[in-house]
Amino acid sequence: MSLDQILEMSKEIFEQGIVGFAIALVSISVLTFIAIKAGKRFFASLLKRNRIDETTRRFSFRLFSVFIYTFAALGIVTQIIPLRSTALSLLAGSGIAVLFIGFAAQEAFSNIIAGFFISFFRPFSVGDLINLPGQNISGRVEDINLRHTVVRTFENNRIIIPNATMNKSILENKDFGERKVCNFLILSISYDSDVDKAKSIIVEEALAHPKLLDVRTAEDIQNQVVQVNPVLFALNNSSVDIRVGLWSKDASDGYFMLADLRDSIKKRFEKEGIEIPYPYQNVVIRK
Repeated sequence: MSLDQILEMSKEIFEQGIVGFAIALVSISVLTFIAIKAGKRFFASLLKRNRIDETTRRFSFRLFSVFIYTFAALGIVTQIIPLRSTALSLLAGSGIAVLFIGFAAQEAFSNIIAGFFISFFRPFSVGDLINLPGQNISGRVEDINLRHTVVRTFENNRIIIPNATMNKSILENKDFGERKVCNFLILSISYDSDVDKAKSIIVEEALAHPKLLDVRTAEDIQNQVVQVNPVLFALNNSSVDIRVGLWSKDASDGYFMLADLRDSIKKRFEKEGIEIPYPYQNVVIRK
């Protein structure tokens, strides 16, 4: 079989013959590569100029990439005659296939649209610490792509949540707006213990902690508003609860601050004779 015959037969498979297809394939690949690179630089420049944030940059670039690759794939498929005719026959003649594809696309597009709303309205961004009470999920947002959001839990597990679910869920964003947090520490002491002395110990230990944040205004300081103010919170069956609000710059600092204070205050209570009660029962035996 001669080269001319091979080239002639290739026209039955490729619209412009094998040579034309090779040229088209190389051209489409080069243009796709250039478009992706240009899009990446464009969105990076918007991020650098503070026109968009990192979450919007990631989502927008991925959406842009999907469109570019889709058009590139269509450009290649249209050059292959059997694939082009098969695709057209499936779209035109198979109602069941179109129906199933439509249902699948409906879910996919709902996630894409939800991802767009998340990226545009920004109820949360990559790096934010969030809590979803309805799903009992807490963690830091690691990624937002076209289909789903990735949340890294405190146990270092990755939770994959569809964007449509994230968009309609009630969530708590601990990093939205002001990041500083008021952390409440509740400590129980016995009824026989000195409440005022316990409060004094709590104040001393809290003020000594480096992660404690002073949020008082100049007017508050002038009016001698205290930075740490423990209050008698509850009278339980076998204990008295003391609660104190302690500010930290963010939720992470607050978590470690409370952990440190529980340890240091417990040691001070033991040293100063402040009893931390535990439930017990007196059993009376009558003869």
